Amino acid sequence: MENNKGISRRSFLGVGGVALAGATAAGLVGCAPKAVDDSAASVAGDSSQGGMPVAESGASAGPDVAGMHSWEIAPEPIASDQITSIEECDVLVIGAGLAGCCASLSALEKGAKVITIDKNPECVVARGVHVAGFHTKVQQKLAEQGLVEEPDYNHVVRRWINWAQGRVKEPLLWEFARKSGACFDWLYDLVTGDKNLEALLWDGYYKGPDYTEYPVTHIFYLADKYEETVNFTFYQGSGVGDVYGNAVLVPALYELIAENGGEIRWSTKSEQLIREDGGPVTGAIVTDPDGNYVQINAKSVIIASGDFAADNEMFQYYAPMTVYAMDGRYYNPPDCDTGDMHKQAIWIGGAMQKSEPYAAVMHLDFGAASYGFLHVNWEGKRFKNEDVNTQSKSVTKALQTHKDAWTIYDSHGLEQVKEQIDAGLGGGLQWGQLTQPVGGEYNLEAQKKVLEGEIADGLTVTADSLEELAEKMGVPAENLVATVDRYNELCDLGKDLDFGKRPEVMGKVQDPPFYAGKLVASMLTMCGGLRTNTEAQVLDAEDHPIEGLYVCGSAAGEFFGAGDYPTYVPGIGHGRCVTFGRIAGINAAGGNAEEEIPSLDI
Repeated sequence: MENNKGISRRSFLGVGGVALAGATAAGLVGCAPKAVDDSAASVAGDSSQGGMPVAESGASAGPDVAGMHSWEIAPEPIASDQITSIEECDVLVIGAGLAGCCASLSALEKGAKVITIDKNPECVVARGVHVAGFHTKVQQKLAEQGLVEEPDYNHVVRRWINWAQGRVKEPLLWEFARKSGACFDWLYDLVTGDKNLEALLWDGYYKGPDYTEYPVTHIFYLADKYEETVNFTFYQGSGVGDVYGNAVLVPALYELIAENGGEIRWSTKSEQLIREDGGPVTGAIVTDPDGNYVQINAKSVIIASGDFAADNEMFQYYAPMTVYAMDGRYYNPPDCDTGDMHKQAIWIGGAMQKSEPYAAVMHLDFGAASYGFLHVNWEGKRFKNEDVNTQSKSVTKALQTHKDAWTIYDSHGLEQVKEQIDAGLGGGLQWGQLTQPVGGEYNLEAQKKVLEGEIADGLTVTADSLEELAEKMGVPAENLVATVDRYNELCDLGKDLDFGKRPEVMGKVQDPPFYAGKLVASMLTMCGGLRTNTEAQVLDAEDHPIEGLYVCGSAAGEFFGAGDYPTYVPGIGHGRCVTFGRIAGINAAGGNAEEEIPSLDI
């Protein structure tokens, strides 16, 4: 096995020696999530707070004394006399999440012998709801019925590139645009029918004249639980999270893997990839549930292991602003996203993406719903145009002196939201509803239940006067009253002179009871990772593919850039798991995904 102890950050980044120091709407499924609610300031330098990594300055902790980060330094090769057994397969898939399952099934369909491993005990290795795909059969059916108009996908991708300020590998985006519809349809055909799943197209996406999202987002759900699932909104304790989203999709894929002759080995962790003298990757040495070393020889290895945010050093280095801005990090299973396979790929010559800082999915999922209401900061003062996406809201509140922020509304607030959503004026994550289908409408009664749950959980406080509300929020009452008075004045004027918000999505705050919902920036997924190409191969520092090594899902890089997840296309993270999981599986099994997967002519 190659031992690249001397690999430097300069060589693996391949950026001319300039090391750039890093400056969805999710129901939780499977193993119980870990939530970190302490502020960055309160746990600075303390890794004991639920695994939340924060440097004292909020910036990179820096390299070790040898001038290298710990993850760059390869351990000694595992000696052959430590290996208790050797096995053979065609394709080894590392990770049993959505991307890994799609890769495994695609390789099995090619007739390959596939072993899928996951370091977690058996559970649903997934989280979330939305899956994006372009020109799917679900979309086409609704378009034929006149219920939805498909977007110009060229325009969608151009906006995506613009969001990332060009810091992406454009061929990956165009490949997704061409292949995602066919890959989604493949998945849809697998899980509908015998597996009792169906899929709807989400209509809760954000609609606005300047910022908008697109009707490309799908939700799988149990077909016989339609009334419980459709047009309802996830909230903690609602009891509906187990009938839609990845909570039902991924278990169906586990069944299909078994039915197609594959196997998933739980509590089985990859320790080192096998690569001799710069040749192809030929397998991995893993630890089995008993802690024994097992060598699995494979013609191809697919990395589908998720992100690296639970590795404090990597997270702080590649995404320091995200480390500071987040109020909590949520992953499923908790804290398993330690970047194991990023490191193992680097040790045998793989490279991380060039563009830094890495993008992150950071939404307001685990606080109160933000809606488009008046937002105030820790001083009770308005600080932004609230007519934006949830990713932006998560970041901008961290730019205040203190990160605490609230959404303010009165007894008519939820009725205002329904009017705005049904009129096509707004929407999106934390304003719209997670499972609102095309052809449906905003479910006001469901949102009232959401509010009840938020109040019970302490995420929303309520009072009969603004002064009492301010006391419960812990903000100066005189500031909050003045802020609300000014906002109401702008509502009457019909023009937001302070922040330019559209008047049609403004509503006065005047009739008790008054509500204040705490905004919580939830870091869900780090999106940057290993350098890759459209064939899903891992690349080295010279951008050459490493034979026999593939990557898909959140472990793959170069798909997102400029620090933020592009909410123009809700569900794009899961969409790329499906698309590039399928591409990786076909190619790893000796097929030709470019020829075998139909392409959309865009």
